Amino acid sequence: MVKIQKFIDTPSQTAGPFLHIGCTPRITGINIFKSELGLTPFQDISDNEAINIKGKIYDGNKEPIIDAMIETWQCDANGNYSSNQGFARIVTDFKTGEYQLKTIRPGNEINTDGYLSPSYITFWIVARGMNRPLITRMYFLENDLKNDLMFQRLNIEDRLKTLIPYTEDEKNFVFDIHLQGKKETIFFEF
Repeated sequence: MVKIQKFIDTPSQTAGPFLHIGCTPRITGINIFKSELGLTPFQDISDNEAINIKGKIYDGNKEPIIDAMIETWQCDANGNYSSNQGFARIVTDFKTGEYQLKTIRPGNEINTDGYLSPSYITFWIVARGMNRPLITRMYFLENDLKNDLMFQRLNIEDRLKTLIPYTEDEKNFVFDIHLQGKKETIFFEF
């Protein structure tokens, strides 16, 4: 007779505190690669097309997280995704908790059903103490976001502003991400 052993899931492991050494070694002063994956989402960004995004990721105590890693994914200015461009890996500053990303404004992609999707950048976030990554998006225009089919059936209009950055011009954006609390950013599960 064969005895069947029941296996149980192992506990999840949090990211860090050595996340930067393995994923972004240059930031910690370790230069082992000719080029590091995701330092910039697009090669040769001209000053005309460049935009700057900065912000902080706040924990439930409204404190900036100083050791978070963010991966971003976006389409190009024409709304097309590429296998070798559009990806960036950035980290929050060890002292201030601020992140910075120089990129281009993504175009509107056309979904498989022919619907024109609003312009957005996807953010994938991990940090020490998090058992799984969090995924959110930064949209550029609130009106476009309100017209997105994904949100039309949900009753969360008061929270949609958590996906819109603050800006005083069309080149510089501040996108703060709140993990908990009254300002909690909308997160997605895929």
